Amino acid sequence: DRLRAAGGVARSGWKFDGSDWYVEEHGLIMEKPTGGDGGSGEQLKPGKYIVTGDRQVTTVLTVSAPDADGSSRWQLDEGKLFDVTHLPCRTGRYSGPDCSPAKARLSDFPVEPGALMPPVEGCKKQDYAVLFVVGVEA
Repeated sequence: DRLRAAGGVARSGWKFDGSDWYVEEHGLIMEKPTGGDGGSGEQLKPGKYIVTGDRQVTTVLTVSAPDADGSSRWQLDEGKLFDVTHLPCRTGRYSGPDCSPAKARLSDFPVEPGALMPPVEGCKKQDYAVLFVVGVEA
């Protein structure tokens, strides 16, 4: 309601897009992420990144150059994506012409660590998890 009252502009200056929006694990609308394609359209640059979920596994993530279709291959030296995902942090991207944050149920939040983000009536949903990049290999 505060965001709507402010004309869709957050206190920090970003503009809310009612047809393509993000919610974090506590149910708060958040700014669109950038990089690593969290929805910005910006690909993570090819290279080797040291990643962790701040749990048990720290490993190297290799991101290959985009192929002819623009897709990049990501590969971990050790473990699976789950192993390097910071489970408490989640976000959902909700989009569509009939998609509105007003249709989200506050009782669905906070989201349990590792769980999927809840559906919102009338919305297409994409789940995102967080991993920490703690270094870049030269």
